[in-house]
Amino acid sequence: MLDLEAIELIKQLKSRYFRFMDTANFAELKAVFTDDAGIHYRGPNHDNKRQGWADIEAFFRETFTDKQFGFHTGHHPEITVDGDTATGIWYLHDKFISLKYNVTIEGTALYHDQYVKVDGEWKIAFSEYDRLFEEITQRNDTMTITSIPVKL
Repeated sequence: MLDLEAIELIKQLKSRYFRFMDTANFAELKAVFTDDAGIHYRGPNHDNKRQGWADIEAFFRETFTDKQFGFHTGHHPEITVDGDTATGIWYLHDKFISLKYNVTIEGTALYHDQYVKVDGEWKIAFSEYDRLFEEITQRNDTMTITSIPVKL
């Protein structure tokens, strides 16, 4: 039988992950990961592998600033629960703006996540993605940013 409560809680966990990442809310982002969590994000121009919260936080702090920001949305979750562990596949659509390098990157990827229940709460134990599509556009003088989601 499907554990619909666990599936819903994991959906909410992943939603918080995207929101806290995009707003550079690192204190709250920490709460979605286990202390020994790992990430591995792969694309044509990046291969970021980090282990443990301190290493993951350093990556996010380097990536999400008032000069680099964007939005990430997860769609079509496929979540399988087995007691206090679960796996999930998510379809990612994201747009990332780097004023530092004067580019906009838009793409898609497939996340493969592992979750674990810690003290009654679901957490991300491992998260990885492989890019399916990525387009990099050089920004020009007609492109204006009117709001930045990162408030450091």
